Amino acid sequence: MKLRARLALVVLVTALPVIGGIVFLQQRMQWSAAEQSLADYALDRMQGGGREACEIAPEAFPLWQGGRQPERGPERLPGPRGAPPRPRLGGPPDPLQRGPEVPPRGPAEPINPDVRTELWAYAPDFTSRNREAPTFPGEVREALLAGESHASVEWFVPERNGIAVGVRMPWDSGPCAFILVRRSRVSPPGAQRDLLIGTATLLAVLLGAVMVGAGPVVARVRRLTAQVRASAAARYATPAEVSGSDEITDLARAFNSAADEVRGSIETIENRERTLRQFLENTTHDVMVPLTVLQGHLTALRRRFENAQGEERGVVLEALQEAHYMASLIHNLSAAARLESGKVELERHRVDLAALVERAVARHAPIARARGLALEHAVPPEPVATSGDVTLLEQAVSNLIHNAVRYVEPGGHVAVVLEAREGRFALRVLDDGPGIPAELRSRVFERAFRADGARSRHPDGLGLGLSIARDVLERHGFELELRQPSERGTEFEIRGPLAS
Repeated sequence: MKLRARLALVVLVTALPVIGGIVFLQQRMQWSAAEQSLADYALDRMQGGGREACEIAPEAFPLWQGGRQPERGPERLPGPRGAPPRPRLGGPPDPLQRGPEVPPRGPAEPINPDVRTELWAYAPDFTSRNREAPTFPGEVREALLAGESHASVEWFVPERNGIAVGVRMPWDSGPCAFILVRRSRVSPPGAQRDLLIGTATLLAVLLGAVMVGAGPVVARVRRLTAQVRASAAARYATPAEVSGSDEITDLARAFNSAADEVRGSIETIENRERTLRQFLENTTHDVMVPLTVLQGHLTALRRRFENAQGEERGVVLEALQEAHYMASLIHNLSAAARLESGKVELERHRVDLAALVERAVARHAPIARARGLALEHAVPPEPVATSGDVTLLEQAVSNLIHNAVRYVEPGGHVAVVLEAREGRFALRVLDDGPGIPAELRSRVFERAFRADGARSRHPDGLGLGLSIARDVLERHGFELELRQPSERGTEFEIRGPLAS
């Protein structure tokens, strides 16, 4: 979530409960003020002559002030909270309908035709002599019996809202020991609309303030983000701009400090890799020459002991296998150093795949014969060529052949088959060795992964061969697939486009 959106959401989540609390507090204050005002009004009216009128004619006591007077007949007057409306009894008009005109002790209350205040008198047992008096609200009665001087409850009136206040009089006897004051009032025109408009305006002001206040911060964060990305693209050679004295400035300084450390680490690693690559290149050249001579001497010794039966023949064969393994390992180390340099540029030329296969097979033929294996190859008579780096491609194919020769038991077979198929070539390396377990086939191309057979032969090996082969072929855009045609044997197939 963006910073501005997050701030706006925080404002909304914070402002809505605050506004709701303010509205609730305002309503409670208005309710308390109305309750106290009606209680004072009842005391003033009753102490200013209302008590005498009530005691003279308690059955016709209701006092009205303002508002439209209730009519006799079929009109149904609202009852107490939660009670159904009660029908007004018929009969002649009440002579004391408006009650005595006794001025209150406080300032005169303006007459509003939409406001009606009713006073009903009740004895100490909360019964009224007036048959039309509403039932005294239970909640208010309990509060008065508990010692409260007055208590209120909401009065539901059709299309109006109202309040009913029960007031304890200073006297404890008579038909007017308790007074129930009810006032109904129509909500001011557009009150709900004004509340919504006010709330929306307040929220809009808060959101606008957040957007305006967060604008410069967001702009600086975006500018710092762009500078960080540009610095990363330049390998942290360009620092981020540092201006101001706030937290964003501290962040820019921290990034520049971290970038200096990262740049120093990168330079150290690059220097080490450069030194290692140069060492491997020089070692490969210096070691391969005497190693090739050693392989020649071992091959000659093997021929001399071809028909011999004894320890010497086994020693020569093992020495030849180890020399062959060391040569493959050195080639793989050189290829791995080149592939992991990070700046591999394939030297693409036209590659004769038939000649490449013949060279790779010839490289492994001596060790295959020494182990009693049949290493064969088949290439089509017409030229089959592709485009690529001949050194890396030959190393990849050689690794696949070397892998097959190592794992096939004496007396087994290894075949390398090259085919051309409608503008594409397919190069397969097949063997009838023990195969690869199903649970390990997905891991054979991982770097440093070696199956149990490999560990038993060379426990200190690096497991580079198949990983390098896949890496080389992927960089060329070729496909490498591993298949096991039956319970035994393994087949690797390389597919790619032919050269035009």
